[in-house]
Amino acid sequence: MDTVRALKQVIMFKELPEPVLEIVAGTAEEVSVPAGEEIISVRDKPDALFIIRNGTVRVTSESAKIPPAFFGTGETVGDLLFIDGGRASAAAVAVERVDLLVFRSAKVAEALAGHPEAGHQFYRAIARTLARHLRRTAGLIGSSPTTDTRRSG
Repeated sequence: MDTVRALKQVIMFKELPEPVLEIVAGTAEEVSVPAGEEIISVRDKPDALFIIRNGTVRVTSESAKIPPAFFGTGETVGDLLFIDGGRASAAAVAVERVDLLVFRSAKVAEALAGHPEAGHQFYRAIARTLARHLRRTAGLIGSSPTTDTRRSG
């Protein structure tokens, strides 16, 4: 498998230059997960980014108010955990057999340590994706009639 080519298919990393992808690709672990198996457990601290090569992953929150989300080929799960090393607040389960590329935060940081510009570009790509998710979530919350804080006047 050509890991650099696989990374180029991920929305988060499409714009990264090939030399950056080559450094990161060297840290990848290839993992296959059977249907029904957890990839991330609630309260887990995987410190990893999971890129879905093939298959579908269902992410469910502890909160019954948040509906499950589904992620497929070319998408990622665990990006926030990869950055902050915190505990998972949602579980990620393979809906079908899922082939993953797993990037452990410590291993990636070590590989990028001697390449500060590559590290900047890589982490900025993740930050941009997280910012898009946050904006989308804030937009959804802001459009809710029960949370509208605009004043009429």
